[in-house]
Amino acid sequence: MIRSILTFLPSLLYQGITSFRNFLFDRGILTSTSFDRTFLISVGNLAVGGTGKSPLVAYMIQHWPWKSEIGILSRGYGRKSKGFRWVQEHAKATEVGDEPLAYKKMFGKIPVAVCEKRVIGIQRMIDELPFLDTVLLDDAFQHRAIGRHINLLCTTYQNPFFQDYVMPMGRLRESRAGVKRADAIIVNRCPEQIDRSLFNSWNLPVFYTALTYGSPVGQQEAQKWHAIAGIADPIPFIDHLQSTGEILSERIFPDHHAFTENEIADLERLAQNLTEGQGIITTHKDFVRLEQFFPQAPMLKRHLAYLPMGIRFVDGDKAFWSFLATLMKREIA
Repeated sequence: MIRSILTFLPSLLYQGITSFRNFLFDRGILTSTSFDRTFLISVGNLAVGGTGKSPLVAYMIQHWPWKSEIGILSRGYGRKSKGFRWVQEHAKATEVGDEPLAYKKMFGKIPVAVCEKRVIGIQRMIDELPFLDTVLLDDAFQHRAIGRHINLLCTTYQNPFFQDYVMPMGRLRESRAGVKRADAIIVNRCPEQIDRSLFNSWNLPVFYTALTYGSPVGQQEAQKWHAIAGIADPIPFIDHLQSTGEILSERIFPDHHAFTENEIADLERLAQNLTEGQGIITTHKDFVRLEQFFPQAPMLKRHLAYLPMGIRFVDGDKAFWSFLATLMKREIA
C-alpha cells in the first residue's frame, strides 16, 4: 500500500509527459522522418524489456520468406560507444550492445547496425547499402521521430501490457493507450493452454508464440549446471534448465549487466572448481558479454555454454507472414 502511494504520483507525472509527447506527434506538431525506399518494421513493446522481442526479430530474419535484402537497426543498449556503428562478429558487447552482437553472431551475412538516433542510423544504412530493402527496427516502438510502415507490439501472456502500469508503479514506458499505434500484437511465452479471449478487445490481429530451446552450445558433456542470467526475465530460462537437468546454483544479474572484474574472477574460480559432469550455462545474450573476458578467464571459456532460445508460432506462422505480405504489398512464393 505504501509503495503504491509513493509510486502513484511519479507514475502519473511520467504518464502525463509521455502522453503529451505522443499527442504532439499525433497532431503533427512533432514530425516523423519517413523513408519510402526502404521498408521499416518496428518490433517493440510498451513495457521495459522481457517481452520476447529479440527472439521474434531472430525468427523473422531466420524465416524471412522474400529474397529481398534485410537488415537490423538497434539502439545498442548497454554499449559504451556513441553514434552510428556497423556491428562486426568480432566486436565486443561494450562497443555495440549485447543484443545486436548476438544477432550478428547468429546471422553473419545480415547487416546489423547500432545508432541511438534511428533517423541517422537508417540514413547511413541505406546510403552505404543502397540495395537494402527492409530494416527491422529493434525496440523502436517509442522512437516516434522515425516513421515506420509496420508496428509489431510484443507482450507476454503471463504479464500482458493491459494488466500493467506506467513506471515506476509498473513497467510500462507509456500508457496502455499506446497500443493504438500497433498494427498487430505478438503474445509471447504462451503456455500450452491459451485463453484467447484475453486479447480480443483491441481490434488488432493477434499472434501467439511459445518459447523453444536448443541443446547447450559450448559444453556438451555437463548434466549439472551453474546458471548465469543477466536478462530482463530469467524465469523461463531457469525453469527450462530445472526441467531438463540439475541446477547447482543460480547467479541472477540485471538486464544488460556489465560484468565487473571481481565477478569475472569469481566465475573463473567457479570454473576451476567444477567436477566431472558439471558446467556453467548462460543465455546467448550473456554469453556474448562474457566472451571479451575469455583471455583472462580461460577456465570459464572452457566450461561456459549457452542455451539457444527461439520461438514458434502456436498456430503456425502462415497467418503471420500473410499479414505482413498484405501490408507490404508482396506475395509469398
